[in-house]
Amino acid sequence: MAHSQQDVAGSPFPASLASNPELLARSSTETAALIEALERLPVEFREVLLLREVEGYSYKEIAEIVDVPQGTVMSRLSRARRHLLEYLSNRLKRENAGGL
Repeated sequence: MAHSQQDVAGSPFPASLASNPELLARSSTETAALIEALERLPVEFREVLLLREVEGYSYKEIAEIVDVPQGTVMSRLSRARRHLLEYLSNRLKRENAGGL
């Protein structure tokens, strides 16, 4: 989300979301689910995932930062992504089955 799209009240959500309660609720729920999924990852997986996906570091840079071989970075990223996908897929299935 672009910072220039924040509403005047200082909401972290773009004006299009802030003006639509249904979209805002869905976005907040999805954000909470992602944060929960990230917190469940082992630290070494979460670390490389955030460095890559949030901070934008290259595999080589991540390897230097966490002091592991580049192949280990790639392996941890793959496992982190798989764990996130599994957790979020299972959560969605539970929510759909339980009507949450």
